[in-house]
Amino acid sequence: MFTKEILIKDIPVLKPEDSGLRALSLMEDLKLKHLPIVREGHYICLLSEKDVFAMANQESSLGNSCLYAPYIRDESSVLDALNMMSKDFLSLLPVLTETGEYVGAVTLPSLIQGLSELCNVGSEGALIAVETNRRDYILSQIIHLMESNNAGILSFFTYSVAETDKQILLFKIDLEDASPVLRSLERFNYKVIYHLQKQMLTDDVMKKRLDELMFYLEM
Repeated sequence: MFTKEILIKDIPVLKPEDSGLRALSLMEDLKLKHLPIVREGHYICLLSEKDVFAMANQESSLGNSCLYAPYIRDESSVLDALNMMSKDFLSLLPVLTETGEYVGAVTLPSLIQGLSELCNVGSEGALIAVETNRRDYILSQIIHLMESNNAGILSFFTYSVAETDKQILLFKIDLEDASPVLRSLERFNYKVIYHLQKQMLTDDVMKKRLDELMFYLEM
């Protein structure tokens, strides 16, 4: 997924001749702590709330009141946007075309929405976390085990456990009942440390039969 798919085009921008008071008013209305200063479609810099508070006179024009000008290209990955915004605690990140034209911005809500779609958070299925040593697993084998149990992989992420040689592999699959996949993984000595799924279909059948039995016993 690219930033051009999650950017917001209609966020008001500031002009160099705008006052600090106008900037603060816009930030308050938009619930943002940053706004871009743009002149004739060209991005100049990213103004922060702190920059305005540091002005000697907030009624004066912004001019060159800030020197910080982070941005991201519209063809960049949303993961790059996440890295930049989290690293610098940005509430907004300007988006530019390859020719330098300002086309909009990524905000935290639009970024979260994009990441949610990228991870298939809203899709039905099961979540499985496998713990391995960093170099002691064969990803293709794990994928084969899942697919051989008719599981389609919706998303996959990996991260290291701090101060250890452990790696966590996190899979989202399209099966509501992941029991066959879990058994296959354990059979091949993969350590499943967490899984989340809907109650197994067999459990639903057993619960229904138990409810029917209790009903007749109470008659």
